Amino acid sequence: MKRKYIKLNDNYSHLSIGNIINAIKDESKNKSSAIQSEVFCALFNLDYINESTVNNYCIGSRSIGNDYKQIYINLKKKYKKDENSFVNIICNILTIINGSIYDLKNIESINTNSNLKNVCTKLYNVSKNDLYVPKENITKFRKLLKLEKYYHLFSELLLYAILDKKQPLYENEQTQNMVETILQNTDISVIDLQNFLILELNEGINFSHSLRNLANDGNAYANYRLAVMEYRGEFSGCPRYDKAYEYFIASANNNHPSACWMIGNMIIKGKIGSKKHTDFKEAIKYFEKAKSLGNVAAINSLGLCYKKGLGVNKNLDKALKLFKEAANKNYVYALNNLGIYYESQNDYNNAYKFFIKSANLNESYACNKIGEYKRKENKKQEALEYYKKALESSTTEKTIWAYYNIAKYYYLDGDLETHTLKDIEKAIEYFEHSNTLIESLEELLYIYYEKYLNNKTNEILNKINHYKTRIENHPQYNDKIKKSIESKLEKLKQKNLIKIPF
Repeated sequence: MKRKYIKLNDNYSHLSIGNIINAIKDESKNKSSAIQSEVFCALFNLDYINESTVNNYCIGSRSIGNDYKQIYINLKKKYKKDENSFVNIICNILTIINGSIYDLKNIESINTNSNLKNVCTKLYNVSKNDLYVPKENITKFRKLLKLEKYYHLFSELLLYAILDKKQPLYENEQTQNMVETILQNTDISVIDLQNFLILELNEGINFSHSLRNLANDGNAYANYRLAVMEYRGEFSGCPRYDKAYEYFIASANNNHPSACWMIGNMIIKGKIGSKKHTDFKEAIKYFEKAKSLGNVAAINSLGLCYKKGLGVNKNLDKALKLFKEAANKNYVYALNNLGIYYESQNDYNNAYKFFIKSANLNESYACNKIGEYKRKENKKQEALEYYKKALESSTTEKTIWAYYNIAKYYYLDGDLETHTLKDIEKAIEYFEHSNTLIESLEELLYIYYEKYLNNKTNEILNKINHYKTRIENHPQYNDKIKKSIESKLEKLKQKNLIKIPF
């Protein structure tokens, strides 16, 4: 059976020669002159090469010929002794991009070229998407990008794509390679993963029993799954954190990243331990381990620990650095934490920047936040769209503030801009969805008080007493809120005593 190869120039998911040429073509002013063979010849200092040969190299169906590789092996040796070795090649590429002769033969002038900067930035992002690029390479690329050393970065990207990038890759090999890459820092075997997936895909009446047998054999995935089930209370009807901890430990001992993070999380939340400093220090160890295994949530959790001084000395700079590290990986809660921080500094422009990025990833809290920003700008249609988007998350993830905001600013009185009709029953429904907020309880009290003034029934009076009691027992209740409620109720009473003549 003929093997199907992966197209290495598709979707910018491989740091390949094909995607380097694509990035150059994308940046070029005249696309017709930036054909594959033209760029390939510029990269290898050639006068001519067959278009079909280049095409095969770019797609990844053929390995780059040894003669061409030898050019870069020699260049790499020269580059170590003389950093100017790539000047001619890069100037040739810039000539193609700009559509005119680029003949500034020094590194400093090359580093100021905005086109090269754009190509390097795109290819750096490609390197982060490529599972096969070692972390040390990505770290090197990031450092050069930050230092604006685009000449050196482009040289390093070329060396990797031509000398180190495996070509071709076949579909059946890719799955195996991806799995091995994911598991490379753990003690989990590919067979363990296969056994767990077989059980998952054939889940039946004896699933729990089979899962326990697999866990007893030391399968990290089975132990993690059982831990999560115990944590959620799926076996006994209520969480059994001691049992969950045992399974998480068994999984963490095999370096399961999420298990390590969950142990730290349980300690911080007081699900296990007694929230002492020594316990928090243990949580830090597990977060650090999870972080080293690639768990992004652990980076954010470490940031929170440094922000609050849990298990470590309080260090806001370190916390922000960790939040930014997780945010760069699009971890929504880190984006939110940065938004919250900048709001606390009254830097609403930066706060908005992080919240909108999180909202665009459909995180509920951030969607509601952007809704608030839009509403305060009097953009009520856009605000409503974000509030509704906030409610599309799962029950455990959605913020109840979105229910409150829709009820308060749309259904309670209606809204002309969004063509929302006044709907008191819908407002009540939404306030009920958010009735752990004292603000929602207050609104429900006002609604039923006004109802009672118009229709004095015991049913409505019972509702008033119910919400009054809940407000008084709410942890946020204080004298200020008490006076505010009394004033509002008095105004409602006076309003309903006024006779309007017709």
